[in-house]
This record gives sequence, C-alpha cells and structure tokens, in this order.
Amino acid sequence: MSAERSVVHLSEPKPASELAGRFPSYTYPAGTDFFRSHRASLGTWWYSSSGGGRFDLEEPDGTCYLAEGEVVTLLEIFGGQLVVPRYEVDARAASTITLGSDVTLADLTANTGVAFGVTAEIFSTADYSLTQRWAAALRAAGFEGLRYWARHELERAGRCIALFGEAGVVGERHRHAVKVTTGLSERADLMERWREETGVTILDVPDLL
Repeated sequence: MSAERSVVHLSEPKPASELAGRFPSYTYPAGTDFFRSHRASLGTWWYSSSGGGRFDLEEPDGTCYLAEGEVVTLLEIFGGQLVVPRYEVDARAASTITLGSDVTLADLTANTGVAFGVTAEIFSTADYSLTQRWAAALRAAGFEGLRYWARHELERAGRCIALFGEAGVVGERHRHAVKVTTGLSERADLMERWREETGVTILDVPDLL
C-alpha cells in the first residue's frame, strides 16, 4: 500500500540516542572554503536563535548558515524575490570562510537518512518548528552542524551548511577564519552571475523606512 501523497512525509526526529553514531555524516577537512551572505551590520559570524531560520537552535545555542557556492547564498537570502531593491543589496556583505579544523556534519542529503524519517521536505517545508526540532536532535546527537540542499537553488550545484555554536556574534575567538569580507554591492562579478543564472532584477528605489 502506497503512502498518502498529499501529506508531509517528513517525520519527527528520533531521540538523540538513536541518531548518535548512526545518522549519516559528512566531514569537511580543515582548509575547506565556504561562503556566506549576511547583513554587514552583524558581521560574518552570527549564530541565529530567533527561530527565523530553518535550522535555528534555541538559546544559548544558535545556527550560522553557509554554502559551498556564492550564488546559492543569495538565492537563500533573497529567495522568492524576482526584484530586489538596491538598498537591500547595499545592506549585505559577502564573506569567504576557511575551516580551521575538520567539521563533521549530519548529512541530510544522503539517502541513508530515509531510514531515520528524513525526506526532501526538510529542505522546503514552511514548518520551521519541525525542521528546528531536527536540528536540535542532531545537535544533541553530537553533530557540529548540518549539510543540506537549498530551498531556492534548483540545479543543486552546491550544498548548504548550518553550523551550530553559541548564539549571537562570535568574534576573533572563532576557530574558523574569515578570508575576506566585501560589501555585496562591490562584488560586480557575483552580482552579474546572480543576474545571469536567475534573471533577478536589482531595482534602484529609495528605502522609505
């Protein structure tokens, strides 16, 4: 008998004791580069605990979102927007980050996760309370973060990373290094790739707020 197609198949996470040492994992070696788009006012290392992010942890923990490619960071930040106001671009920065040590993540992109109740809905469902419970369970199971597919990147050319850590801003004591941070509006090369790959329009309008 087949499963009902019109319902969400993503299950509740199993207890951490059943996930530890068994859930699929992926280790990125020290020296691996990742990319992050973020509000320039917050700095590169911001670990969110607001509940506004798909895999946000509750305080005192938080989650920092990175990606293997630069364009995917913009697709996730501005997801669903075909027209982006210039002032929103001006408020953003683009950072390149290098891992200072190996990082082992729960791999949500591995098919072996099906045995634990994972489906691709974990990348796209609007039920953030459910995906956040998954993040909390995998954190409790000992993982340093998650490896997953972006909701708004259709080609799946690169994965996203959700790193777990202390909520809020983490400064110079961070074990991973920020290679470079540049204002997004200064990255003409990245802006052009974003436009070419997605057809997004950057609109010069005033910020009325």
